[in-house]
Amino acid sequence: MTNFIEPDDSRKTGHLVLAHYFPVEGNEQRVLDLLVDLKDASLTESGNLGYEFYAPGGNEGEILIVERYETAEAFAVHRESEHFQSIGKEQIIPLLDERQVEEFTL
Repeated sequence: MTNFIEPDDSRKTGHLVLAHYFPVEGNEQRVLDLLVDLKDASLTESGNLGYEFYAPGGNEGEILIVERYETAEAFAVHRESEHFQSIGKEQIIPLLDERQVEEFTL
């Protein structure tokens, strides 16, 4: 029999976001450098509980971004922030071949 273990409060999150970025070949390092800046700015947001990225992700050429927020509304505020607009939308997204974003309310 498998026992369910309740996670401690430090691991709980209200909203989890998984972003799968696939940079155009040759743009991988530039995307990673920009993600460092985006991560640093995002971690200062009220409602942000964590921001990490991993390269490679589970698929070839993938960068996996894992973001945690208190609420879906806090994530929506993040997407409208100056740093997401200037770094994410204006600089990173044009360097991508593909992008997939998944959201989970926990």
